[in-house]
Amino acid sequence: MDFQNFDKKCLELLEARPNRQSKHCFRNAINQLERAEILFPIDNPMAVFRCITAEEEAATGLMYCLKDKEYKNAKKLKPRDHIHKHAVIQFFSILCQFAEDHFKEFGLEMFLTLNEEESKKNIFFEAHMDLGEGQTTFIPNPPLNFKLVHEGKRFSYKKQINTLVDSKEVKEIGDHLKKIANLRNLILYASQKGFPKNIDIEPKFFPAHQKRVLTLLRTYLMIDPYEECQNFVQDSLDSFLAMLKKHKFEDLHDEF
Repeated sequence: MDFQNFDKKCLELLEARPNRQSKHCFRNAINQLERAEILFPIDNPMAVFRCITAEEEAATGLMYCLKDKEYKNAKKLKPRDHIHKHAVIQFFSILCQFAEDHFKEFGLEMFLTLNEEESKKNIFFEAHMDLGEGQTTFIPNPPLNFKLVHEGKRFSYKKQINTLVDSKEVKEIGDHLKKIANLRNLILYASQKGFPKNIDIEPKFFPAHQKRVLTLLRTYLMIDPYEECQNFVQDSLDSFLAMLKKHKFEDLHDEF
């Protein structure tokens, strides 16, 4: 499996983390992707199954990380629940859509950068924004310790959630999550319509799964090394739980 140099460095950072379940979940996610690549030419359904498992393991690792770091409300996460696992993956796509919708509007650009100093190897964000007097650079430290607010309230990402729901032609996000969580069963088990056979896979299928796993890994590497609870992580966790209707937060914006 081919990795960009940046992702190779991320894998090295992963191996350097203390041995605990969150780390092992991510190691297994990479292992599942590698096995999927081997299986694609000879057993498409099992290759797809391993790609799904890779994403689920990465999502599980991130949930265990938040629990280990004792983020508020992290106890409500269910790392063994397939709907929660796929909800993590979908929530990341929602965050990406939010960034696409708003960052350009405000002239904000964010880049991931690698600090390769031997004593403190880590990855962090560089944020560039024109405040009217030339471009200003912000480097949050820890990397996700910043806040996004609108009209004094934290973002719920409701607009992006509704856009996703509409695109999937379902009534609410929970219906979509149940459907994608059930995909693994459709690959494995027979139904009244027959049994699973070969699956047609588009060329972009494997890179898309690899990209999602590596995105979750990068996020893990910006959370796990830090003892303090970072603002954006906490706010995103609360928005995630609100999306799943596991908790109601009065300070989340009703529209944004």
